[in-house]
Amino acid sequence: MTTQGWFATPIYVSQLEGGLFRNVQKELFEACDKIDFGQNPYWGRDTHELSADAFKDDTLSNLGCNLFLKTLDTHINHYLDSVHCKWDRTYHIGQSWFTKTNHLQYAHCHDHGASDVSGVYYLKTNQKDGNLYFKSLNKPLTSNYVFSCIPDEQELQAQEGLMALWPSMLEHGTKVNNTDHERISLSFNIKFIR
Repeated sequence: MTTQGWFATPIYVSQLEGGLFRNVQKELFEACDKIDFGQNPYWGRDTHELSADAFKDDTLSNLGCNLFLKTLDTHINHYLDSVHCKWDRTYHIGQSWFTKTNHLQYAHCHDHGASDVSGVYYLKTNQKDGNLYFKSLNKPLTSNYVFSCIPDEQELQAQEGLMALWPSMLEHGTKVNNTDHERISLSFNIKFIR
C-alpha cells in the first residue's frame, strides 16, 4: 500500500548551467550595477534591501535584460507543461526587482497574491546566507490530526543560477543571513492575460 500526496503545491526548481548560466549572470550583474538599493522604511532595519520602485515596475524590461527574459519565458512554459496547463499562456511581468540581503537581514513571510506566478533567481549566494522557505497551503487544516503531523514549512537552499517558480498566493520568506556574505536575488511577478 502507498500514501498518495494528492493536491500538492507545484513549485518549479531549475538550475541554469554552462554558457547560459555565465551569460545570464553577466547580464544581470551589469543590470544590478545600475540599481540604487534601499530598505523599505516600513519594514525595519533587519529586512533586506530592494531596488528602487520594487513592486511597482518591471526592472528586468526597463534595464534590457533580454537574455534573462527569454530564459524566464522558457522556464514559465516548462512549469505550465508540468501542471498540464492547456490554456492560453499570454502573460506580462507585472513587477520585477533585485534584492540584497546582508548580515542579519531576512525577508519576512509574505505572498504575492495579486499575481498568478511568482519566482526568484539567485544571482549571488554562498548557499549559507538564508534559505528560501515556503508555508504549506494546508496550514489552516492543522486542527486535523493527520495534517498536524505534516511539516507546515519547507526550505529551498539558495544556489547561484537557481530559478524557482510557484503560485503567487503561496506564503514564503527567507531565513536570516547569519553570514557576512551579501546575497543578491531577482524576484518577479507574472500575471496571465485571460
